Amino acid sequence: MSTTERALGQVKWFNNKAGYGFITMNDSADENAGKDIFVHYSSIRVTNSQYKYLTQGEYVEFSLERSTSEKHELQANDVSGLKGGKLMCEVRRTVFPEGDRRPVRSYRRFEEDGEQQQQGDDDFKKVQRRKPAARKPRTVPAPSV
Repeated sequence: MSTTERALGQVKWFNNKAGYGFITMNDSADENAGKDIFVHYSSIRVTNSQYKYLTQGEYVEFSLERSTSEKHELQANDVSGLKGGKLMCEVRRTVFPEGDRRPVRSYRRFEEDGEQQQQGDDDFKKVQRRKPAARKPRTVPAPSV
């Protein structure tokens, strides 16, 4: 396989701490189909400078080259998403537009005036405690007859 052709594969595993892993080739027409291909983090292509990693099960495209080390026969180079698209490490932490954010949980606060706070002895405010949330009733299965 020449270096200009792009191969398709699925990430078998990738160790983020060590910076390497293996991709299983999916191209059935190729003689290397089903083989595990070594991949190093330095050969991962991302659009911006960020922490580069691959996710297990992710489909990727890459160039295949003979490895210079004796440990691995083949090595993946220029690893990117399918059809030159983004990898999962590039799209995982995207910033959502303001309208698409999940609602923030708001907590009820006690009012400053009214019955919630009363003036007690020695100029201390007497604060009424909030009632605990009601528990859901336990469902007991009906006895079988």
